[in-house]
Amino acid sequence: MDEPSKEPAGRPESYEEKIQRLFAERIVDKGLAQQEAFSRLPRYVSEYLIAKYVRQETAEEDLERIKDQIRERMPDLDRRELIKDRLVRDGQYILIDAIEVRVDLKSGQRFAMIPALDERNARIDETILQGNPGLLTGGMWGTVKLWYRPEADAARPVEIVAFTPFQADVTSVDDVVRARKEFTTEEWIRLMLASVGLDAAAFPSDRVRLLLLARLIPLVESNVNLVELGPRQTGKTFLLRNTSPQAFVVSGGKATPANLFVNLATRSVGIIGSRKVVVFDEIASTSFGDAEATVSMLKDYMESAQFSRGAKTYSSDASLVLAGNLDVDGPRPDGRYKHLFEMLPQELIDAAFLDRLHGYLPGWEIPKITRSSLSREVAFVTDFFGEYLLELRKREYRGEVHRFTF
Repeated sequence: MDEPSKEPAGRPESYEEKIQRLFAERIVDKGLAQQEAFSRLPRYVSEYLIAKYVRQETAEEDLERIKDQIRERMPDLDRRELIKDRLVRDGQYILIDAIEVRVDLKSGQRFAMIPALDERNARIDETILQGNPGLLTGGMWGTVKLWYRPEADAARPVEIVAFTPFQADVTSVDDVVRARKEFTTEEWIRLMLASVGLDAAAFPSDRVRLLLLARLIPLVESNVNLVELGPRQTGKTFLLRNTSPQAFVVSGGKATPANLFVNLATRSVGIIGSRKVVVFDEIASTSFGDAEATVSMLKDYMESAQFSRGAKTYSSDASLVLAGNLDVDGPRPDGRYKHLFEMLPQELIDAAFLDRLHGYLPGWEIPKITRSSLSREVAFVTDFFGEYLLELRKREYRGEVHRFTF
């Protein structure tokens, strides 16, 4: 019988083999996460579920099981009252939802917010918070077991008695930092883009690939202020929204000192104080309540990484991104614009405000994101990748970001 053929000695290890060898427990097949059943979940959640519960030998059955759970446990808004009724009748229910907890310092009580039920004052056991501190720092996705017990507290009859997170607990990324040297720059860019769900081959220009990765700078660097204006459907908020739960998107509407900084009535810290990245999407349609005070606070924060409300001063490391639409004429902004900040709200077209921006991403150079642009390769689970990027903020080799252009 012939012996099995062997690879030639010294054969270079392929890109795919390196990923499998170095990151076997932290990677996922990106193509699986593109199925329609996962469209209601952030990518970092759907990929976590696939990486944890789908095995290659039983992939089809495992995926169907996950889809069934999503359909059953993640109700549409029109089923909200049916779920409430079932909770009251049965005394318990299990949901899939994004849970956030706030603490009332006056009473010492914890209040859990359950969006699927439009519930803002559910009780939650302190031990759950100890095991899942992310519930207190922007919230977490997971499976939530609810009890309905009005006899325990008539004012707050709903209680969270168990919580299973759908987000990775990342304590160290030293191995990833060390592994970087085993990849060429081209391979690493390919891996980074695939990890946020994009196929590097769909963007053949090195410049465009780097522009796409530049959108991740606010996760990697603290207190960076960027603006990106470009055509529609180019994914201006896609990467950040789907890479980390610590990125919060303000989609137009009104921005006020209360929701951005601190609500003086409730003493709760706003999104700039509780998230790592705040994206003002559709910036042209964003209005500012008490515009003079809000913009003044934004300018102070962008300059010093601090803001004051009432008698207190707060610090934050949140980076800010202003994203919006801009009409183009071929590969350039439309010639009718007098300047490239013209689409910003009038309150922000201010020399002191614009001087605090570190960079302007030319979104008109980035093509539209289509299904063919999405990766079907194996790459980092997005949830882990987002935590890896945030961990890089703490590295001593991180250079200070000054103003940059592309």
